[in-house]
Amino acid sequence: MTPIANDLSHLPRAGQGLQPDVLIRFADVLVHAWQAGMDDDKPNAIAGTRFRHSNAGKCARMLGYVAAGIPKSDPMDLSGVMNVSVGTMLHDAWQAALLERYPDAEIEPKVATVGADGSGHIDAVVRDGGHVVAIELKTIGGFGFKNAIGRARKGQQAEGPRTDHILQAALNGLAVDADEVVVVYLAKEALSKNMRVDDERDRFLAEWTFSREQYEPLAVAEADRVARILAIVDGGELPKRVLPHDMPPGAEIVAPSSGRWEVHSADGEVTDTGSVWLCNYCSHQTLCAQTEPGRIPISEVPVWTADPFDGLPDFGDETP
Repeated sequence: MTPIANDLSHLPRAGQGLQPDVLIRFADVLVHAWQAGMDDDKPNAIAGTRFRHSNAGKCARMLGYVAAGIPKSDPMDLSGVMNVSVGTMLHDAWQAALLERYPDAEIEPKVATVGADGSGHIDAVVRDGGHVVAIELKTIGGFGFKNAIGRARKGQQAEGPRTDHILQAALNGLAVDADEVVVVYLAKEALSKNMRVDDERDRFLAEWTFSREQYEPLAVAEADRVARILAIVDGGELPKRVLPHDMPPGAEIVAPSSGRWEVHSADGEVTDTGSVWLCNYCSHQTLCAQTEPGRIPISEVPVWTADPFDGLPDFGDETP
Protein backbone atom coordinates (compact mmCIF):
# COMPACT_ATOMS: atom_id res chain seq x y z
CA MET A 1 0.00 0.00 0.00
CA THR A 2 1.36 3.39 -1.00
CA PRO A 3 1.78 5.63 2.08
CA ILE A 4 0.17 9.07 2.22
CA ALA A 5 2.85 11.43 1.01
CA ASN A 6 1.84 14.62 2.79
CA ASP A 7 0.58 15.49 6.25
CA LEU A 8 -2.50 17.67 5.69
CA SER A 9 -3.34 18.22 9.35
CA HIS A 10 -2.38 21.89 9.04
CA LEU A 11 -5.25 22.63 6.62
CA PRO A 12 -8.44 24.34 7.87
CA ARG A 13 -11.10 21.98 9.14
CA ALA A 14 -14.80 22.35 9.82
CA GLY A 15 -15.59 23.55 13.30
CA GLN A 16 -12.55 25.79 13.65
CA GLY A 17 -14.56 29.01 13.64
CA LEU A 18 -13.91 29.97 10.03
CA GLN A 19 -15.74 33.24 9.38
CA PRO A 20 -17.28 33.95 5.95
CA ASP A 21 -15.63 36.45 3.65
CA VAL A 22 -16.40 40.09 4.38
CA LEU A 23 -16.95 40.77 0.67
CA ILE A 24 -19.52 38.68 -1.19
CA ARG A 25 -18.38 38.37 -4.81
CA PHE A 26 -20.19 35.38 -6.33
CA ALA A 27 -22.94 34.15 -4.00
CA ASP A 28 -25.29 37.04 -4.72
CA VAL A 29 -25.66 36.66 -8.49
CA LEU A 30 -28.94 34.73 -8.27
CA VAL A 31 -30.37 37.07 -5.64
CA HIS A 32 -29.43 40.01 -7.85
CA ALA A 33 -31.29 38.45 -10.77
CA TRP A 34 -34.31 37.73 -8.58
CA GLN A 35 -34.33 41.26 -7.20
CA ALA A 36 -34.14 42.76 -10.68
CA GLY A 37 -37.19 40.81 -11.79
CA MET A 38 -39.18 41.09 -8.59
CA ASP A 39 -42.41 43.08 -8.69
CA ASP A 40 -43.56 43.63 -5.11
CA ASP A 41 -46.78 45.25 -6.35
CA LYS A 42 -48.16 42.83 -8.89
CA PRO A 43 -51.60 43.79 -10.23
CA ASN A 44 -54.58 41.86 -8.99
CA ALA A 45 -55.72 38.90 -11.07
CA ILE A 46 -58.64 40.92 -12.41
CA ALA A 47 -57.80 44.57 -13.05
CA GLY A 48 -59.70 47.06 -10.94
CA THR A 49 -60.53 44.70 -8.06
CA ARG A 50 -59.44 45.88 -4.62
CA PHE A 51 -58.82 42.64 -2.76
CA ARG A 52 -56.61 39.71 -3.71
CA HIS A 53 -57.28 36.19 -2.51
CA SER A 54 -53.68 35.79 -1.33
CA ASN A 55 -54.47 38.39 1.36
CA ALA A 56 -57.34 36.32 2.76
CA GLY A 57 -57.44 36.18 6.54
CA LYS A 58 -55.07 39.11 7.01
CA CYS A 59 -55.53 42.08 9.34
CA ALA A 60 -58.53 44.27 8.52
CA ARG A 61 -56.42 47.43 8.78
CA MET A 62 -53.84 46.02 6.34
CA LEU A 63 -56.59 45.21 3.82
CA GLY A 64 -57.81 48.77 4.29
CA TYR A 65 -54.39 50.22 3.54
CA VAL A 66 -54.24 48.23 0.30
CA ALA A 67 -57.80 49.10 -0.77
CA ALA A 68 -57.18 52.79 -0.06
CA GLY A 69 -53.99 52.76 -2.15
CA ILE A 70 -51.74 53.72 0.76
CA PRO A 71 -48.07 52.99 -0.12
CA LYS A 72 -46.13 50.30 1.72
CA SER A 73 -43.74 51.40 4.41
CA ASP A 74 -42.12 47.96 4.57
CA PRO A 75 -41.54 46.56 1.07
CA MET A 76 -40.11 43.09 0.64
CA ASP A 77 -36.51 42.78 1.79
CA LEU A 78 -33.84 40.55 0.25
CA SER A 79 -34.73 37.60 2.48
CA GLY A 80 -38.31 37.92 1.31
CA VAL A 81 -37.19 38.11 -2.31
CA MET A 82 -35.22 34.89 -1.87
CA ASN A 83 -38.08 33.11 -0.11
CA VAL A 84 -40.69 34.14 -2.68
CA SER A 85 -38.41 33.37 -5.62
CA VAL A 86 -37.61 29.87 -4.39
CA GLY A 87 -41.32 29.32 -3.84
CA THR A 88 -42.08 30.50 -7.36
CA MET A 89 -39.53 28.10 -8.83
CA LEU A 90 -41.12 25.18 -6.96
CA HIS A 91 -44.62 26.31 -7.98
CA ASP A 92 -43.62 26.41 -11.63
CA ALA A 93 -42.01 22.96 -11.46
CA TRP A 94 -45.00 21.49 -9.63
CA GLN A 95 -47.48 22.93 -12.12
CA ALA A 96 -45.47 21.56 -15.04
CA ALA A 97 -45.40 18.12 -13.42
CA LEU A 98 -49.12 18.29 -12.68
CA LEU A 99 -49.83 18.86 -16.35
CA GLU A 100 -47.87 15.72 -17.17
CA ARG A 101 -50.23 13.70 -14.99
CA TYR A 102 -53.39 15.71 -15.67
CA PRO A 103 -53.05 17.21 -19.18
CA ASP A 104 -56.47 18.88 -18.98
CA ALA A 105 -55.74 20.71 -15.71
CA GLU A 106 -56.20 24.48 -15.68
CA ILE A 107 -53.12 26.32 -14.43
CA GLU A 108 -53.40 29.79 -12.84
CA PRO A 109 -56.97 30.58 -13.94
CA LYS A 110 -58.08 34.07 -12.89
CA VAL A 111 -61.24 34.18 -10.80
CA ALA A 112 -63.45 36.83 -9.22
CA THR A 113 -64.39 36.81 -5.54
CA VAL A 114 -67.93 35.63 -4.92
CA GLY A 115 -69.51 38.27 -2.68
CA ALA A 116 -66.78 40.93 -2.67
CA ASP A 117 -64.73 43.16 -4.95
CA GLY A 118 -61.72 40.90 -5.29
CA SER A 119 -59.95 38.35 -7.44
CA GLY A 120 -57.28 35.69 -7.39
CA HIS A 121 -55.27 33.07 -9.21
CA ILE A 122 -55.79 29.36 -8.58
CA ASP A 123 -52.66 27.23 -8.69
CA ALA A 124 -54.54 24.44 -10.47
CA VAL A 125 -58.04 23.19 -11.19
CA VAL A 126 -58.48 19.51 -12.01
CA ARG A 127 -61.77 18.33 -13.51
CA ASP A 128 -62.76 14.67 -13.65
CA GLY A 129 -66.03 14.47 -15.47
CA GLY A 130 -68.31 16.72 -13.44
CA HIS A 131 -66.08 16.65 -10.33
CA VAL A 132 -64.06 19.84 -9.80
CA VAL A 133 -61.03 20.11 -7.51
CA ALA A 134 -59.33 23.47 -6.83
CA ILE A 135 -55.75 23.09 -5.60
CA GLU A 136 -53.75 25.62 -3.59
CA LEU A 137 -50.02 24.86 -3.37
CA LYS A 138 -47.94 26.42 -0.62
CA THR A 139 -44.19 26.07 -0.22
CA ILE A 140 -43.32 26.24 3.46
CA GLY A 141 -40.29 26.19 5.73
CA GLY A 142 -39.29 23.10 7.67
CA PHE A 143 -40.52 24.29 11.07
CA GLY A 144 -43.88 25.40 9.72
CA PHE A 145 -44.26 22.05 7.97
CA LYS A 146 -43.49 20.19 11.19
CA ASN A 147 -46.12 22.19 13.05
CA ALA A 148 -48.68 21.57 10.33
CA ILE A 149 -48.24 17.79 10.48
CA GLY A 150 -47.59 17.61 14.23
CA ARG A 151 -43.90 16.65 14.24
CA ALA A 152 -42.27 19.76 15.73
CA ARG A 153 -42.24 18.26 19.24
CA LYS A 154 -43.13 15.01 20.94
CA GLY A 155 -46.83 14.50 21.48
CA GLN A 156 -47.78 17.55 19.40
CA GLN A 157 -51.14 17.52 17.69
CA ALA A 158 -51.09 18.43 14.00
CA GLU A 159 -52.05 22.08 13.50
CA GLY A 160 -53.01 21.59 9.85
CA PRO A 161 -52.63 24.30 7.22
CA ARG A 162 -52.59 27.94 8.23
CA THR A 163 -55.97 29.65 8.39
CA ASP A 164 -55.10 32.18 5.69
CA HIS A 165 -54.11 29.34 3.35
CA ILE A 166 -57.43 27.60 3.94
CA LEU A 167 -59.35 30.83 3.35
CA GLN A 168 -57.50 31.54 0.12
CA ALA A 169 -58.23 28.03 -1.10
CA ALA A 170 -61.88 28.38 -0.05
CA LEU A 171 -62.36 31.66 -1.93
CA ASN A 172 -60.76 30.13 -5.01
CA GLY A 173 -62.86 27.00 -4.74
CA LEU A 174 -66.11 28.93 -4.42
CA ALA A 175 -65.21 30.97 -7.48
CA VAL A 176 -65.13 27.83 -9.66
CA ASP A 177 -67.92 26.02 -7.80
CA ALA A 178 -65.47 23.30 -6.77
CA ASP A 179 -66.61 20.06 -5.19
CA GLU A 180 -63.38 19.96 -3.19
CA VAL A 181 -60.48 22.24 -2.40
CA VAL A 182 -57.07 20.84 -1.57
CA VAL A 183 -54.29 22.67 0.28
CA VAL A 184 -50.91 21.19 -0.64
CA TYR A 185 -47.78 21.82 1.42
CA LEU A 186 -44.37 21.31 -0.17
CA ALA A 187 -41.68 21.74 2.48
CA LYS A 188 -38.44 23.43 1.48
CA GLU A 189 -36.67 21.34 4.14
CA ALA A 190 -37.49 17.66 4.56
CA LEU A 191 -37.96 15.91 7.90
CA SER A 192 -34.85 14.27 9.30
CA LYS A 193 -34.36 10.60 8.48
CA ASN A 194 -34.46 9.79 12.20
CA MET A 195 -38.17 10.65 12.19
CA ARG A 196 -40.17 7.59 11.32
CA VAL A 197 -42.74 8.00 8.55
CA ASP A 198 -45.03 5.59 6.73
CA ASP A 199 -44.11 6.99 3.33
CA GLU A 200 -40.94 8.81 2.28
CA ARG A 201 -43.08 11.53 0.72
CA ASP A 202 -44.40 12.36 4.18
CA ARG A 203 -41.04 13.94 4.96
CA PHE A 204 -41.77 16.94 2.75
CA LEU A 205 -45.31 16.62 1.31
CA ALA A 206 -48.75 16.94 2.87
CA GLU A 207 -52.21 17.81 1.66
CA TRP A 208 -55.59 18.47 3.20
CA THR A 209 -58.91 18.06 1.37
CA PHE A 210 -61.99 20.13 2.22
CA SER A 211 -65.44 19.29 0.94
CA ARG A 212 -67.85 21.92 -0.31
CA GLU A 213 -69.75 21.68 3.00
CA GLN A 214 -66.52 22.47 4.84
CA TYR A 215 -65.00 25.22 2.71
CA GLU A 216 -68.04 27.14 1.42
CA PRO A 217 -69.07 28.67 4.80
CA LEU A 218 -65.47 29.83 5.31
CA ALA A 219 -65.36 31.48 1.89
CA VAL A 220 -68.73 33.19 2.38
CA ALA A 221 -67.70 34.53 5.81
CA GLU A 222 -64.37 35.86 4.52
CA ALA A 223 -65.98 37.49 1.48
CA ASP A 224 -68.51 39.16 3.81
CA ARG A 225 -65.65 40.43 6.03
CA VAL A 226 -63.83 41.83 3.00
CA ALA A 227 -67.00 43.53 1.74
CA ARG A 228 -67.47 45.21 5.13
CA ILE A 229 -63.83 46.37 5.16
CA LEU A 230 -64.19 47.86 1.68
CA ALA A 231 -67.39 49.64 2.75
CA ILE A 232 -65.49 51.23 5.66
CA VAL A 233 -62.78 52.40 3.24
CA ASP A 234 -65.43 53.80 0.89
CA GLY A 235 -66.72 55.78 3.88
CA GLY A 236 -63.33 57.46 4.27
CA GLU A 237 -62.00 55.39 7.17
CA LEU A 238 -59.64 52.51 7.88
CA PRO A 239 -60.93 49.60 9.99
CA LYS A 240 -59.66 48.41 13.35
CA ARG A 241 -56.50 46.30 13.53
CA VAL A 242 -58.13 42.89 13.84
CA LEU A 243 -57.06 39.40 12.81
CA PRO A 244 -60.33 37.49 13.05
CA HIS A 245 -58.89 33.99 13.41
CA ASP A 246 -55.79 34.68 15.52
CA MET A 247 -57.20 36.79 18.36
CA PRO A 248 -60.16 36.38 20.75
CA PRO A 249 -63.43 38.26 20.15
CA GLY A 250 -63.16 41.95 21.01
CA ALA A 251 -59.36 42.03 20.72
CA GLU A 252 -57.50 44.66 18.74
CA ILE A 253 -53.81 45.11 17.97
CA VAL A 254 -52.57 48.09 19.98
CA ALA A 255 -48.83 47.87 19.20
CA PRO A 256 -48.10 46.92 15.57
CA SER A 257 -44.36 47.05 16.24
CA SER A 258 -44.68 43.96 18.45
CA GLY A 259 -48.07 42.56 17.43
CA ARG A 260 -49.47 43.09 20.92
CA TRP A 261 -53.27 42.92 21.18
CA GLU A 262 -55.61 43.74 24.04
CA VAL A 263 -59.21 43.12 25.05
CA HIS A 264 -60.83 45.94 27.01
CA SER A 265 -63.82 45.84 29.31
CA ALA A 266 -66.66 48.38 29.04
CA ASP A 267 -64.85 50.65 31.52
CA GLY A 268 -61.56 50.47 29.61
CA GLU A 269 -59.75 47.90 31.73
CA VAL A 270 -57.49 45.39 29.96
CA THR A 271 -59.04 41.96 30.48
CA ASP A 272 -56.84 39.92 28.16
CA THR A 273 -53.69 40.39 26.12
CA GLY A 274 -51.32 38.55 23.83
CA SER A 275 -49.43 38.97 20.57
CA VAL A 276 -49.53 37.89 16.94
CA TRP A 277 -46.47 37.31 14.78
CA LEU A 278 -48.04 38.44 11.49
CA CYS A 279 -47.40 42.13 12.24
CA ASN A 280 -43.71 41.50 11.68
CA TYR A 281 -44.47 40.41 8.12
CA CYS A 282 -46.89 43.23 7.29
CA SER A 283 -46.07 45.51 4.37
CA HIS A 284 -47.41 48.50 6.35
CA GLN A 285 -46.05 47.75 9.85
CA THR A 286 -43.87 50.84 10.29
CA LEU A 287 -46.59 53.16 9.03
CA CYS A 288 -49.24 51.40 11.10
CA ALA A 289 -47.20 51.89 14.27
CA GLN A 290 -47.70 55.64 13.81
CA THR A 291 -51.50 55.38 13.80
CA GLU A 292 -54.08 54.94 16.54
CA PRO A 293 -56.24 51.90 17.37
CA GLY A 294 -59.89 51.81 16.34
CA ARG A 295 -61.29 53.16 13.12
CA ILE A 296 -59.33 56.14 11.86
CA PRO A 297 -59.94 58.63 9.03
CA ILE A 298 -57.87 57.89 5.95
CA SER A 299 -57.06 61.59 5.76
CA GLU A 300 -55.19 61.34 9.07
CA VAL A 301 -52.83 58.55 7.99
CA PRO A 302 -49.25 59.90 7.90
CA VAL A 303 -47.73 60.32 4.47
CA TRP A 304 -44.89 57.81 4.16
CA THR A 305 -41.83 59.55 2.77
CA ALA A 306 -38.94 57.22 3.71
CA ASP A 307 -36.93 55.64 0.92
CA PRO A 308 -38.31 52.08 0.65
CA PHE A 309 -34.90 50.84 -0.48
CA ASP A 310 -32.96 52.55 2.30
CA GLY A 311 -30.56 50.08 3.85
CA LEU A 312 -30.65 47.59 0.97
CA PRO A 313 -27.30 46.83 -0.66
CA ASP A 314 -26.56 48.50 -3.96
CA PHE A 315 -25.30 45.78 -6.26
CA GLY A 316 -24.29 48.29 -8.88
CA ASP A 317 -22.07 47.04 -11.67
CA GLU A 318 -19.38 45.53 -9.45
CA THR A 319 -17.51 42.54 -10.85
CA PRO A 320 -15.04 40.38 -8.94
